[in-house]
Amino acid sequence: MNPFEHVKNLHTKKRRWEDFNDEEKKSFNVFIINKTLSFNPNYLNIVNMVQNYTGLNQVLSQKEVFNLYFNLLPTKFRFYRWIKGEKTKKEKEKAEYLAMHFRVSTREAYDYLKILDKKTINQIIKNYKNDTSRKTIQSTKK
Repeated sequence: MNPFEHVKNLHTKKRRWEDFNDEEKKSFNVFIINKTLSFNPNYLNIVNMVQNYTGLNQVLSQKEVFNLYFNLLPTKFRFYRWIKGEKTKKEKEKAEYLAMHFRVSTREAYDYLKILDKKTINQIIKNYKNDTSRKTIQSTKK
């Protein structure tokens, strides 16, 4: 059973915690359930309350979290889209050039893409595209 099926079950209330087998109980990932429910703005207060007692604090067990949501959530189910980051192929290439230029990770280079203006970014990329030593930089990076 995946986390999304668990969330759907919390709304439809078809199966209680006792009805799950051991494998299904293990697949109830509190972090993912909290994240999924938090996309619904009406549930933010409930999710924040539950998160205070899970994670590092670990006051509530999986069963207790399940029962809490099972009893608190309404039966009306509405799917809220999972928010995904948008990274295009062009942005990935730009980030790789910036990572080489500033000698940072690609992950950090995405932040540079947001900070720097387009003219500066294009100038850096242009310098690397004209530079023949770029291939040696990439080969030492691997």
